Amino acid sequence: MDVLRLKGLAPRERGRAHGEHFRPRILELAELRVELALSQGKLSSEAKLLEICRQHLPVLSAFDAALADELAGIAQGADLDPARLVALNHYTDLKDIADEECSSAAARTPDGPVLGQTWDMHGSVEPFVCMLELDDVVMFSITGCLGMAGMNAAGLGVCINNLRSDDARVGVVWPALVRRMLREPNAEAALHVLMTAPMASGHHYLFGDARRVYGVETSGERKHVVYDARFDAAPVSYLHTNHCLSPEIGAVSSVGETSTSYERYAWLDASVRARALESRRDLWERLGSHDGYPRSVCTHLASEAAPHAMKTCGAVVIDPARRELWACQGCVHGAEPIPFTVGASA
Repeated sequence: MDVLRLKGLAPRERGRAHGEHFRPRILELAELRVELALSQGKLSSEAKLLEICRQHLPVLSAFDAALADELAGIAQGADLDPARLVALNHYTDLKDIADEECSSAAARTPDGPVLGQTWDMHGSVEPFVCMLELDDVVMFSITGCLGMAGMNAAGLGVCINNLRSDDARVGVVWPALVRRMLREPNAEAALHVLMTAPMASGHHYLFGDARRVYGVETSGERKHVVYDARFDAAPVSYLHTNHCLSPEIGAVSSVGETSTSYERYAWLDASVRARALESRRDLWERLGSHDGYPRSVCTHLASEAAPHAMKTCGAVVIDPARRELWACQGCVHGAEPIPFTVGASA
């Protein structure tokens, strides 16, 4: 898995270095995602798609100037129209179909608190997976993206699942929201950032530090805290896939006909009920389960004949107490994670 270290740089310089380093792959991925958004989404033309992408840029500038600068730098470094880079970053929200089918979990284990997720996406994106090591943050990402899941030096970790929102609108590019949350010192502060941000579409955010963990479902216009627990005060066991647990968010969301969300949730739920999660290694192995293959937690619906179908293209497990994040690119089943640390160990 490619690891790009971008430390000690101003936001525009950091973005430019990112764009220059991955330029051919960013251009290739942007073209692929524009094509897929048009072929599988609701937008009728490339011009209309890019017009909507461009509308997201001033929203990001108003939300966080530094992240807007970094995104502009990536576009400059890759020699790419910023609207096309928005399409690369904001792909699932632009299409607004459930093609990001991640499974996530959090638990207090005898080995300490853990949270993590698979990252299931169109199988053709797997070669573009990378890790970004930034100042006080490590991110699981794809080339050209601000970051999709990660952990900061305070031990705050953020994971995501896609939700298929029926009330999508122009808002903050969601990878920028993840990055902005990871600028905070703890989960409570990250919750405030999330609950006050101008959303674009549906996601579930699972985030926590060594003390506290939250699960928040969002749509384009609604937000609901579906889980709030203290790692240091009570048993914690929480699961989420790609259907809503909150009736409020469920009322403006749907689940795709080919989604494996209910199957993955049922397997994880039965697994945890039979035996509670025991460690970060245990969570990693269950996220890599092939029970029910190919519609398993580590899913493999993509094939040579259908390269853009669903596939687990990577995973992360976060240990907030140890300030350690495990990650891999591609299939999780039987894969040995690559460890990343940030900040001092607790």
